[in-house]
Amino acid sequence: MRPVTVGIVSIGDMGLGMARLLKAHDYRVVTVAEGRSEHTLARIHSAGIEILPSDQALVIQADYVLSIVPPRNAVATAGRIAVAYAQPSTGSLREALEDVESKPKRSKLYYLELNAVPARLVSEMAAQFDEPTTATDSNRGCHFLDGGIIGGPPSQSTQDGSWKKPSVVVSGVVDLAPAFTTLADVLNIKLVSPRIGAASTLKLSFAALTKGLTALSILSFSTAQKESMLPELLALLEEYSPRTAALATNGVIGMSPKAYRWEDEMRGIGEAFDAEGGWNGIGADVYGGFAEIYRTIAEDTVLGEERVEHRVRGMTVEDAAQIIAERHQQ
Repeated sequence: MRPVTVGIVSIGDMGLGMARLLKAHDYRVVTVAEGRSEHTLARIHSAGIEILPSDQALVIQADYVLSIVPPRNAVATAGRIAVAYAQPSTGSLREALEDVESKPKRSKLYYLELNAVPARLVSEMAAQFDEPTTATDSNRGCHFLDGGIIGGPPSQSTQDGSWKKPSVVVSGVVDLAPAFTTLADVLNIKLVSPRIGAASTLKLSFAALTKGLTALSILSFSTAQKESMLPELLALLEEYSPRTAALATNGVIGMSPKAYRWEDEMRGIGEAFDAEGGWNGIGADVYGGFAEIYRTIAEDTVLGEERVEHRVRGMTVEDAAQIIAERHQQ
């Protein structure tokens, strides 16, 4: 029997971690690298990920596709994969490969939309795949799952080989076949609802607290730095709220390579709070401001040049706060 094949678009920091975790469990991992940077190509080769020539080749070969892209690219990525899946020749070429469940007819593709976007966009993406909306309406499209990744990329212990995994929450109407159940165990996937959009709202609600706190910390630390009061602020946090101190400092130190992604995520949180939470514009006002903070970091400071694998600046909260405080001088 052929190995279960998982396509990942694209191979950023999280995609790379997922690929390594899957390969460690004997999955075949494939991607499409057309137009990708040298940096991304190096990531792909470092993990032994197989490069396929086109989106159509990806959907023919893959049993599952994981979309892990910046939020601004999520809809376009879903559109590309949906178009490739709908090509007249795709179905017959998929059928030429044996089914991983040993069924006479190969199972439909699973598309896992794992990006931090609001429910409205998830519904638009599901429609591109002609996704069934009820359990009895199952003969169309592909298995589309709305989802989100909570936590950092998978990492393996050098001591005992165990894996630390993020939580992958998904929602939608899905065939829980044995192969999917096995994949869910490997990737720590939790089905939280049959309703498309529910998992994305859960993901954004979580990120609102973690990345929202980091945005507040950026405002606080950079303002204190401009007044030469940052050491005093950090000392007070350590004395009176050490847990907040740890969360705030770690968040500011870690956010630099991700700020460009978080701008759109903040706007998605604002939309979710207004549309699903009924906050009538307050969500957009608050998290639109946070989005502007991350845009500023990404575009107006040297911190926007940082990469996860190669950190130079912002490795201490003092350095990050100084860079941000002096942003208008850069």
